[in-house]
Amino acid sequence: MQRFIYGRPEQLTVLDGRRGGGRRRVYGYMRACDGRSDEEIRQDEQQLARWAEAAGYVLKAVYQETDEGSIVELTALVEELNATGTRAVVVPSVEHFGTSALLQEHLWAYVAHTANAEVHEAANRP
Repeated sequence: MQRFIYGRPEQLTVLDGRRGGGRRRVYGYMRACDGRSDEEIRQDEQQLARWAEAAGYVLKAVYQETDEGSIVELTALVEELNATGTRAVVVPSVEHFGTSALLQEHLWAYVAHTANAEVHEAANRP
């Protein structure tokens, strides 16, 4: 089984162990802080994997923000999108971009415009 790891492995969860077989690539992004349990984090990871499979994507990696208020991993994700030419991101829900509607809209737009990427919510299955 081949694993694909991008960025710093200690902050990424690799969910795809297979080659893409021609399917489009998608990267996941989520917050793994805010007092969330390991079980809740695992459920979000699984939700992203299910969404990718149902939508015909290969989930390459999930970037996890572990520090409250940080966007370090989001910035790394955008850099990865630009470096690889991948144009799709999936989040469990828009709330993973932040707690306020303004911040959510701003970060969604940041990813969409800076990386020319489509952003999808796994909560809104394809």
